[in-house]
Amino acid sequence: MSTHLAVLATLALAILFSPETLVLGLIVASDKKVPRQASFAFAVGAIAGIAFATGIGVVIAHLTGGASAAHHNSWPGFLVRVMIAVALLVIGIYRAVAAVRHKPIADVSEPDHQPSRLRTRVTERFPALARQLNPQADLPVRQRITRAAMAGFAVCGLHPKVFPIAIAAGHQLLEISDRSERTLGIVVFAVIAVVPALAPAVIELVSPGASARIKDGYERLMKVHGRWIIAVLLLAAAAFVGHNAFEHLPRS
Repeated sequence: MSTHLAVLATLALAILFSPETLVLGLIVASDKKVPRQASFAFAVGAIAGIAFATGIGVVIAHLTGGASAAHHNSWPGFLVRVMIAVALLVIGIYRAVAAVRHKPIADVSEPDHQPSRLRTRVTERFPALARQLNPQADLPVRQRITRAAMAGFAVCGLHPKVFPIAIAAGHQLLEISDRSERTLGIVVFAVIAVVPALAPAVIELVSPGASARIKDGYERLMKVHGRWIIAVLLLAAAAFVGHNAFEHLPRS
């Protein structure tokens, strides 16, 4: 397996072990009216979110030269690699600090949950949208399914702890010049990264109503161990991307 494929697998594993995705998916799958439909809608939204963020990484790589030998050592390409490495490094350090402090995993279903500043601003600016996205709101069936899909897309396609990882993967894909190896890279990344998106739907199919019980145990396990795993994975990926950036530092 080439180094590029190893990095893609590492990034996919970082998404796999990101607790936010599966915790939110299990909350969605605990819907009192349409748990099965909601869990599948969440899976579709999450997969679309991963594809969206990964696609942005591919576009960035294409615009800055990608696998083209003529532009591989360009300044834009170098700066993008450095920015991706720094982003992965920052998220990795954040995860490590959260593990050391035993910081609780964000759980929007808890009554004492404190939303982020960004979400608070969105809530104040778009109260109707905020009500529709509120997991506690009693909505009609169609709106519940829409809410689940939007939640999946947001946590995988827009979440600041997942979004940069998927962008890095998209950029890494275009770094692979061999088409067959690139195709294999897409398959490896996709198969691993979509697991937390699909898991709630699979759980709801196999054991209806078990999502809430599994969520509590999963949170206890991932609060420390999962974050350390993600931190190590991201720091390793950041080191590779940073090293790759300086290997292709423009000489003139």
